[in-house]
Amino acid sequence: MNEAEMAATALWADYVRAKNNLLKAGIIRSYKSTEGDFSEWLVELIFKGQLPDSKSHIGYDVLAGDKKIQVKSITKMFDNPNGYGVTRKDRQNNPERGATHYAFVFFEDLVPDAVYLVPEVFVRTFPKEQIKRPDFEDKYRVDYDLSGYAQAMSK
Repeated sequence: MNEAEMAATALWADYVRAKNNLLKAGIIRSYKSTEGDFSEWLVELIFKGQLPDSKSHIGYDVLAGDKKIQVKSITKMFDNPNGYGVTRKDRQNNPERGATHYAFVFFEDLVPDAVYLVPEVFVRTFPKEQIKRPDFEDKYRVDYDLSGYAQAMSK
C-alpha cells in the first residue's frame, strides 16, 4: 500500500466511525445521505415532531402537530450555483395525503446554517425548476440557533 492509499484508508476509517456513531445515536437512520438523514433529525428536533416508523414513508418525513413536513437538505460545493430541483412528485403533492409543509435545511461547507419552512403550495407552484436560497423570504426562515455546529467545527 502506498503512502496516499494509507492516508486515504485512515481518513475513510474516520468517516466510517463517524457515520456509525451517528447511526448508533439515532441521529441518522441509514447509510444513505448523511446530510439528508441529519436534516430530518434536525427538523424533528426543531418542530418537536416525530419521524414515521418507516424510513421510506411516502409524502413526508416529519410529523409535527398538524404539519406533515417533507425535508430537503441542500448541500452543495461552494462553486455549485444549483438549488433544489423541483420534481414531478413535488408538483403532484396532495396535502391531504402528502406534505403540508417543506423544510429546507441549507448547509455551508457541510455545516447546517439555515432552515426554512414553507407551505407545500410554495414548492408545488414554484414558477422555476429550481428553488435557491434567495427565493426564500425572511418570513420563512426558522428562528433556530445553528451556530453551535459551526463553532464545533472551529475546535
